[in-house]
Amino acid sequence: MIELMVTVSIGALLVTFGVPMMSNLIEGNTISGQVNGFIGTISLARSEALKRSVQVVVCRSDNPNADAPTCATSGTGWQSGWIAFADRDGDEQMGAASSGDVLLRVQGAMTDTGGIERSISSTKLTFRPTGLMSSGLSTFTFNSRSKNTARLRCVCIGSSGRTRIMNNSTETCD
Repeated sequence: MIELMVTVSIGALLVTFGVPMMSNLIEGNTISGQVNGFIGTISLARSEALKRSVQVVVCRSDNPNADAPTCATSGTGWQSGWIAFADRDGDEQMGAASSGDVLLRVQGAMTDTGGIERSISSTKLTFRPTGLMSSGLSTFTFNSRSKNTARLRCVCIGSSGRTRIMNNSTETCD
């Protein structure tokens, strides 16, 4: 009986300390996956702009998984998903196949997040055929579900299209 009680006590201690550590690990990995997926989309958009010699747009979308996804016209929360497309007609909107626009990547809604916010209230990033962005510097903040600032990640995108990850909000994107 004593051996059983000792075993149960040790098991309770392991669960008490192990579960919070595991949830921290899972939350950190979730943020890393979201950041890596976003940076992959940015890299793809820049390289496709250079390769195709057309403007490529990455935009926030409220319906990324629809048959014909469109860019959102307002809002800053990118956790709803995004799309990247070659914008052959130059209107910065994903059009029908007849417009010549080519859908390059779709990222569906991210439900396990504390929010993905852009520093300015624009819903698009546009890469010129030269690979440079048409807008200036952009910062995207990836928050964990628990809003723990230790897991906050910022992605800086320079006008050249170069991305950089910052692990806290005290560094600046310049």
